[in-house]
Amino acid sequence: MMHQPSPMLVYNLRTGRIVERDESAAIEWVRSELRDGQCVIAPTDTVIGLLADARNPLAVANIARIKGRTSATPAPVLIDSVAMAVRLATPSMMGPLSRIADLWPGPLSVIVDIDDPLGEAVNPTVGTAALRVPAVPWLRALCRDMPLAASSANRHGVATETSVKGAIAALTAGSYDAPLTLAIDPLGDGAAGTIASTVVDLTCQPPTIVRQGALAYEVVAERLPGLTTPMS
Repeated sequence: MMHQPSPMLVYNLRTGRIVERDESAAIEWVRSELRDGQCVIAPTDTVIGLLADARNPLAVANIARIKGRTSATPAPVLIDSVAMAVRLATPSMMGPLSRIADLWPGPLSVIVDIDDPLGEAVNPTVGTAALRVPAVPWLRALCRDMPLAASSANRHGVATETSVKGAIAALTAGSYDAPLTLAIDPLGDGAAGTIASTVVDLTCQPPTIVRQGALAYEVVAERLPGLTTPMS
């Protein structure tokens, strides 16, 4: 089915104003903020996300700052296509990627060795990243040629928010001086689920599910024989 663009609400967190824009204008506004190193809230096909340019180490670090998280847990990275995954990953990852490619777009994140500056930005001690192609067309447009670090838009240790408004309230409460400048919300469709993506580590043998999420183990195991879980 062809994607039908819809109007979007853009929350300007600098001014407190909410404006309506057509989809292309809203996306370009958000992309401009992301290119400038800012963080943005957006609904995804899994949970409400907190996004930043994955190649900008300071912007990626600000995700943890905004969430109030002290740990250096690497954020997954949203990309626009399997082709982008092929460009980002090392040659040794091509075989495993080809076996799971039909599950994208969808709620599957795969940890791969990265041959790109974003590896050092997202996970500097290891140089890997968990890549995912989201099922939402406008979200893929948002990360066109700009991989986006994407964490759940909630304070650390607090339940994941299920609406853009809820995420804004949670992340801007108290003394607010963080570089979180915009939130984007498709008009009339601003709610998301609370189930994160399934995360599979392709850098180890056999591949291992490190987080069970929206995609069932059995579906992934069909493509990756010998797939294990942490408890296996």
